[in-house]
Amino acid sequence: MTGDSDYANLGSIPLTPPPQQYQHLALNIHPEHLEGSQYVFAGDEKKKRSLSDIMFFGIGTSYISGLAAGGLWGLLEHTRTFDASSKLLRRNHCLNSVTKRGVFVGNSLAVLALFYTAGTGCIGKLRDKDDIWNDIGGGAVTGALYKSTRGIKTFSKFFCLGAIGGLALNLMNGTFEQGSSYASETISETYEDLFERR
Repeated sequence: MTGDSDYANLGSIPLTPPPQQYQHLALNIHPEHLEGSQYVFAGDEKKKRSLSDIMFFGIGTSYISGLAAGGLWGLLEHTRTFDASSKLLRRNHCLNSVTKRGVFVGNSLAVLALFYTAGTGCIGKLRDKDDIWNDIGGGAVTGALYKSTRGIKTFSKFFCLGAIGGLALNLMNGTFEQGSSYASETISETYEDLFERR
């Protein structure tokens, strides 16, 4: 069995309880005492979320966030523009404002998320790499498609803004998942790839 060597040192590991934040879920030991793979199956560390999973999550969260933000926008607009005293008219106007703005913002964000996740996934498949350049490229493609009918000047501007947005999304997502050191480490690695390794 290939995984036996990963746990050959279990007999020599002290079983005193570590602090709660370092406690392993299955064994009452520090995880760093285990040699080899920390995954259940041998190929698990190479597995990644599929493009459909990423798109489903990105589009869904964008749509729900857009509904909430647009609904708040509609509510604020209702309070500013409506001055009639009838309860029925006030309720209808409020509902109309909330649904109008909520659906508009939700659909817009969902379409942008579709462009971004599809662009990022396709670039990653073509390059056969999973790094920050996929997000930058996906953001650039999203910005370019978003304003593709407005002329070359607007197209170029939103291409650059989309690339910056993709970079920002990558750094925010990485910081959330891997900690505060992700941004500085990623930027320094990208700088080395661009300039120092040539």
